[in-house]
Amino acid sequence: MTDDSGSRLTLPDWRGRPLLYWLLLALLGSLGVRGTLGGGQFLLVPTGDIVGVSTAKLSGTPFRDFLIPGLVLCSALGVVPLVVTVGAYRRRRWAWFGSVLVALALVCWVVVEGVVIGFGERLQYPNLLQAVVMLLVTRAPSVRAQFTE
Repeated sequence: MTDDSGSRLTLPDWRGRPLLYWLLLALLGSLGVRGTLGGGQFLLVPTGDIVGVSTAKLSGTPFRDFLIPGLVLCSALGVVPLVVTVGAYRRRRWAWFGSVLVALALVCWVVVEGVVIGFGERLQYPNLLQAVVMLLVTRAPSVRAQFTE
């Protein structure tokens, strides 16, 4: 789109940063909170009873309970995305790469979860969509330009 002067229109900035950048922060932050809470529930009660998941879903896997998956979920998809969110907010260069890695980790989580317990669980497709959107948003030039330090 162009305005009357022929220059290209861009999405409006909010507080000096593009809206897609804020979308990335929201996606990273929400994943971090969900991963920390979800993984934390498995760490508190490794049987899965607190979230209504049975250890029977783990039959045929190396896991007897959800302790190790909970630890991975809490750290890789909880704490790490929160650290990357703070780094991205502070415009740290490493946070752009961290954002890509977090999105790829989420894709891996969904695929492994699907292979282990089956596809079609209630959060798999929204999580996969979130990962794809994160990857697309990180590619936007206006977002990449935010990671300068």
